Parts: sequence; C-alpha cells; structure tokens
Amino acid sequence: MIWSWDYLLVPQNQPVPSGVGFGSFSAVHLGVLGALAVAIVALVMIYRAADAARRRRIQLTVAWSTLMLEVVRQLTYLVMQTYSPEILPLHLCGIATFALFIDALRANRWTSEYLYALGWWGALAADLFPDWATRPILNVFTWQSFTIHALIVGYVAMRIAGGDLVPQVRNLWRVVIMVAVFAGLAAVVNQTLGTNFWFLNAASPGSPLEPISALAGPFYIPVLAVLLLALWTLLYLPWVLRERQLRATTAAID
Repeated sequence: MIWSWDYLLVPQNQPVPSGVGFGSFSAVHLGVLGALAVAIVALVMIYRAADAARRRRIQLTVAWSTLMLEVVRQLTYLVMQTYSPEILPLHLCGIATFALFIDALRANRWTSEYLYALGWWGALAADLFPDWATRPILNVFTWQSFTIHALIVGYVAMRIAGGDLVPQVRNLWRVVIMVAVFAGLAAVVNQTLGTNFWFLNAASPGSPLEPISALAGPFYIPVLAVLLLALWTLLYLPWVLRERQLRATTAAID
C-alpha cells in the first residue's frame, strides 16, 4: 500500500494505481478493525449503563450519524459528477442503514428483526472482507465505508446488550418478505443497469462468498439460500432456548 494524501478524495468508483490499497487483513486493516471493535465495545458499555432518556439520545445519535454518512456519500458523488449505478444504496447494508434510522425513530418488529437477522452480520462481514481493500487507506470514502458498517454493528449490539432488542424467531417471516422485496428489486436493477447488488450475480472478491460461488456454480443462489437458513438457525437457537427456559422457570414458580 501507499501512504499518500493524493487519493484523499478519489471516489470508490474511480480508478487508482495498482498497489495503493490497504489490503485485506493487512496490519493496517487489522488495526482499523481493532479500533472499530474498541469503539463498539465502548458504545455498548455506555448504552448499558445509561438510563432510558440517555439511551434514546444514543439511539438517535447513532441513527442520524449513520444516515448522514450515507446521504453525504450520495451527495458527494453527485457534486463530483462521478455518480454511477453501483453507488445506489441497494446493497443489504444500504437497506440496513435506512432500517436502522426508522428503528431508532420508532422501534418495530420489521426493522428490529431485519437488523438482527441480516443487518449486523452483513455489516460485520463487509468490514472483515471489504470490497474496498484495493482502495487507499487515506481516503474519505474508505473511512465512510468502515464507519457506517461499524455503526450498524454497534447499534444492534448495544440494543441487544441493553435488553431492548430481543430477537423473535416468530418474526422471521417479516424478514423473509423484506428479503424477497429488496433482493428482488436488486435483481431487477442488476439486470437493467449491470450492477451486482446483494452480490446476486457474482461473489464479493476476497470474501467467503467467493469459494462458495466457485463450488456452487449455477446453483450459487440456491446454495446461498440454504446457508442463510443455516445461519438463521445458529442466530436464533440461543434465543429460542432462552425463551423456553424462561417459560419453564415461570411455570415452576407458578
């Protein structure tokens, strides 16, 4: 990689010389992940210790920060006249950004469940396996990408730790509907504009999706659906067991 301020404002859809990227799981990447992890842990600890009024302020602060990062990104591409179809906020995490904002304004079973079932781990995967790893580290768009995904992870983590977000497997049907709608929209846009939203056409380079795509071949999408169901089983099993235990304890007391 190259440490240079020359690429500070170069948009992510514009070319840069080979070798300037920070690289996946390089020392720089690991350092950034470490810093973001510390920030998320601090956010969770502050949220858990806060009273209801302060929690509300923290939720809104995270929500507005996340939304503004995306709005500024969109406007910057327009102002710089470098806007292209792949900048549209139609990826899984783009949907999570708006779901987070709506959830912070008024928590509901649609957005809360989406953020747990898809949003937080999708954002975590994006920071762990960034498709912007070939970009310069001294670049505002690089840091916008890292930060917005970390905020999504932090929001879900703090609400779960605070006990005011309790995933419910019975609400997964809502997430399935949202996936069908937004993934369907992404597929149409991909077909029309030649984009790759939700990585439906091709796996993100350097991510776990790459070997899955190579092995699955034409069955890439069905395999992803099966893996998603397996992941949801792992994500929701602890909550199902927790609910059963609470019911058993309540019954024993009665």
